[in-house]
Amino acid sequence: MSLLRLGYRFLPTLRAERTGADDDRPFGFGLLGRKAHALRGSGAVPTFYDPELIERHGAMPRPIQGSLFGKGSVHSLDGDAHLARKELFVAVCYEQEQVDRIKPLVEAEVREAVARWAKYPDRVYDSMVIAYGRASLRWAGIEGPDSELDVQAKRLGDIVEGFGHLNLDHARAWVDRYRTDAWFARLIREQRSGRRTAAPGTALHEWAVYREPDGSLLDPRTAGLELQNCIRPHVAVARFAAFAAKDLVENPQWRERVREETLAHGGSLTDGPVAQAVAQEVRRLSPFVPMLPAFARTDFEVDGEQVAAGDRVVLDVLGTNTDPTSWSAPEDFDPERFLGTSKAEAEANASFIPQGGADVRSGHRCPGERIVVDSLTTTVAALCLPEVEISEKDLDVDVETMPTMPRSGAVVRTRREGVTAGA
Repeated sequence: MSLLRLGYRFLPTLRAERTGADDDRPFGFGLLGRKAHALRGSGAVPTFYDPELIERHGAMPRPIQGSLFGKGSVHSLDGDAHLARKELFVAVCYEQEQVDRIKPLVEAEVREAVARWAKYPDRVYDSMVIAYGRASLRWAGIEGPDSELDVQAKRLGDIVEGFGHLNLDHARAWVDRYRTDAWFARLIREQRSGRRTAAPGTALHEWAVYREPDGSLLDPRTAGLELQNCIRPHVAVARFAAFAAKDLVENPQWRERVREETLAHGGSLTDGPVAQAVAQEVRRLSPFVPMLPAFARTDFEVDGEQVAAGDRVVLDVLGTNTDPTSWSAPEDFDPERFLGTSKAEAEANASFIPQGGADVRSGHRCPGERIVVDSLTTTVAALCLPEVEISEKDLDVDVETMPTMPRSGAVVRTRREGVTAGA
């Protein structure tokens, strides 16, 4: 109950109580009826992702596993079963060809959102749920009218919204999970029957034909779950987009630098180094995933902390991203940290784990991280266009609510005299 009450303050509060310091020493506590151990910092990441020491199966609390990821998805697997499915996730989501294929789809949808803001001011969060959702669904080989895709995008967003709330939002997430599972299972059946003809290489095609190590096809529900897991994390980036709007309002000098970069690049919203640095700093500082759970596979010791087989082990994600032993002035918004740093270099930094840590091919790191960075970079550039106005009202963040974002969702509008689309 302390976790639900304190939200993102849960681990920092415990750390202060148990260690009396803001350092990387692991510490023990009780969590969901078991002994647990909190790990933080770049030195803890290799331990947490060591398959000889750590296992994931059953570690995610059932209400979260079921509503957010779905029963039987890759997030709860270990060993060969995990590696086999992860190989396809990497091929579909992580390879550069796939990243390059979705980039223009995202830019087009973001530009359309900017154009809509001239007539209908909106929350950045809501607009990007639609923009990222449409782009992801079409990139995955799922065709349909905007009205149909928008329904699915909103449901995927609501699934993320409800994972940490034991209230009406959580109940709604389960309803959306049921409806979304049925819709995606139908897509798999239609692809297998020939009613849909998604191209080879798209997520829909690849999950429809994927076979487990024993040669069996996934049942339509499970294949549909994994198809969702190629799309839903991208929709969830809308939260980072709302945080980006807040950070740009509070740091106008960076908004000006991104604006100048975009104009110098002919108005392109993609691949700007300054916009990318801002996007990475938004990912580093924004509270989203508070911790990652696992179980100890065997007895081991980490920095003097004795961990017994079966104990819970949690990796403090936000604490690692703001670890004072790895980052100077860690609470300050300073994209200079990432200027001149490639996406690959940032990904290799064990102190920077907003999408998980370790190797994307063998560990549990999100294979869509490259897509996340590109999409957020595009959104940052759009938010810095001279015609886009971000409201300064209600940008405060409730860190005791999970997941969270600026209270207003970051309201934006586009001045009608500005250039709003098609550039």
